[in-house]
Amino acid sequence: MNAFEHFGPEHTLTLLFIMAAVSAGLVLSRNLSDVNAVALARILSFAALFGETLQDLLLIRDGGDIMGFLPLHLCNLGIFVNLAASFSHGKVRRFFSEISLLLIMPGAAGALLFPDWNYRPFWSYLPILCFLTHSLTVFIPLLLLVKKKVSVSASHFWYHMLFLLIVTPPVYFLDRMVGTNYMFLNFPPEGSPLQWIYGITGDKFYLLGLSVLVILILIAEYAVCFLARKIFSRR
Repeated sequence: MNAFEHFGPEHTLTLLFIMAAVSAGLVLSRNLSDVNAVALARILSFAALFGETLQDLLLIRDGGDIMGFLPLHLCNLGIFVNLAASFSHGKVRRFFSEISLLLIMPGAAGALLFPDWNYRPFWSYLPILCFLTHSLTVFIPLLLLVKKKVSVSASHFWYHMLFLLIVTPPVYFLDRMVGTNYMFLNFPPEGSPLQWIYGITGDKFYLLGLSVLVILILIAEYAVCFLARKIFSRR
């Protein structure tokens, strides 16, 4: 099968297109009413779910094992987190939307930069659907942020820890039982920055390295949000 390279011509142009589309969508969404913005988030969340389902059905049709296409990667879980955020209200919405923004969206952005679906031809259905669903996973929490449906606060750090404590153990045990690699808990995808972690920690301490990486990313994100709030509050 014809693979495509990370940051090759097609990949680079796609990333530029995604950046332009997300930026334009956020600018246009500023003029939406709150009701219409939430409705858009719901529609796009369902679109991501449809794209993910279609992708898995096509892979199974092509002879793939269904156990390898369960929605258990962090980006896949983000589809359901976005659905929960767009259909909930108050504290529940703040919980899911902040998880989507600070925990899941960076992972989706990383997947766009270092896709593990590059073993298929670039213009085949798998890359097209994966780029689409991951772009939506990036855009939806940013839409909610622009419409002030997300209230980022360092005191909410426990949101992410609770979410990971709930979802990670069953995914890890499934990975060990059936040999899958959901959430990349067993080993890193080829060509991704997670290989650097694996190279430092080795197999024995890989999970610990992943945990430290996630915590450091969250701390950095909260620090950026704090600084941005301070800067804009002075204007």
